[in-house]
Amino acid sequence: MLDYSELDDVIEIIKNFHGLDISGYSKASLKRRVTRIMDINKLDVVGLKSNLINQEGFIHYFIPEMTVNVTEMFRDPDFYSSVTTKLFPYLETYPHIKIWSAGCSTGEEVYSLAILLKEANLLNRSFIYGTDINSQVIEKAKKGIYTLTKLKEYSENYIKTKTEHSLSEYYTAMYDAATIQNDLKKIYYFLFTI
Repeated sequence: MLDYSELDDVIEIIKNFHGLDISGYSKASLKRRVTRIMDINKLDVVGLKSNLINQEGFIHYFIPEMTVNVTEMFRDPDFYSSVTTKLFPYLETYPHIKIWSAGCSTGEEVYSLAILLKEANLLNRSFIYGTDINSQVIEKAKKGIYTLTKLKEYSENYIKTKTEHSLSEYYTAMYDAATIQNDLKKIYYFLFTI
């Protein structure tokens, strides 16, 4: 079983050998996820450390397994209402708007912002940068394809932002999935490489 001092060693190895500082993550959450990776790969602490240092490509397996990708469109409706009423009037005074969504996961929150920017007629002068350390979620974000089941949930959040529109105006449904409209995909996704 991994203890917290061993976890600190793993964190230091990742920082020193791969340039990624994960020390700000919750220790309890990190411990659970790292222990899970060790169990799946039948590794003890020494084996994990060795793989992180010596096994080429192991970090690229490790990071997606370790990261938590929690996201949904309009996850906090009150926040998005505040953005439109308090922040957008201020941003209207600028000729160019740049927004960075760090840890964007599969892109739902980035697309939420893009939708609101479009409704405020600000999208055409906005640049949204979405970044994440997990290449798998970045690829999903670029595609902008979500299940209709999720979009129904997202629609409920969207309605709570007090908008006058319908979320269905911003995607095209096919079978059991929907694709975000192309004009909303004017988002630049980047992977923080390790």
